[in-house]
Amino acid sequence: MGRSAITAAHQPVSIRLFLSAVLPLSLLALLTAAPAEAQTCQSRAPAATVSVKVDQSAPVIHEERTYSELTRLFKKPGTHPAGLYVGAFTVGQQSSYRVSGNGRELCVSMEAVEVKITLTDPKIYVGSELANDDCARESVWQHEVLHYRIDQDVLERFTPAIQRTVEFAVKQSGSQVAKRESDVERIGERMARTVRQHLDRAVGDMQSERDRLHDRHDSRDEYARTGNVCADGKLGNSKPVMCASEPRLCTNLEQP
Repeated sequence: MGRSAITAAHQPVSIRLFLSAVLPLSLLALLTAAPAEAQTCQSRAPAATVSVKVDQSAPVIHEERTYSELTRLFKKPGTHPAGLYVGAFTVGQQSSYRVSGNGRELCVSMEAVEVKITLTDPKIYVGSELANDDCARESVWQHEVLHYRIDQDVLERFTPAIQRTVEFAVKQSGSQVAKRESDVERIGERMARTVRQHLDRAVGDMQSERDRLHDRHDSRDEYARTGNVCADGKLGNSKPVMCASEPRLCTNLEQP
């Protein structure tokens, strides 16, 4: 393996927002031309439905790329990877709002929020030069699988917190009075943006933890281990350095 690095490319989270509503014509007919004001509805709106779903797939394995090709793929000066893990989190928010009327006022409130967190296109690369070196290949393989385990772990640990954050944000949005037809969509969009702001902060915390763990794994001690572990041609019981402090991530490094 020489001094080739084994590393991960972890892109920032991207977030998409979608907003939809069904507004009955009977309610549109009740809207007046009075000035719009931010008012809370007297009647309590039904509870909104909140769901947070996680979508992840097994990584695609590539062992046909050379060290030079992995270096170009990673695009980090001074780094010459023997292996590479690539993955990204994508977060989508689908929101809908309802409009209800009691004869005196029209109320806009959140009806449903669905958040989908996707581990998008995970890939593990192992340099083709390692095809005939079982020890070095296994060492690189375990390192890259651990990067994938980090993403799985972060998703599992942060999904409940994101669920609670969105539920809190939806509850805080409450319900507001719409005075004109044009106010309905504006109020609904404002509620969805409020939820998204809370979601952004929770996802930012998730991304920070993800970056921290990936960076810890790509430590100098780990590079030194992978560079020396196969000196006698045998991997033995050697495991990534991070396994000592984060054993939950290392229960199975043979298969992704």
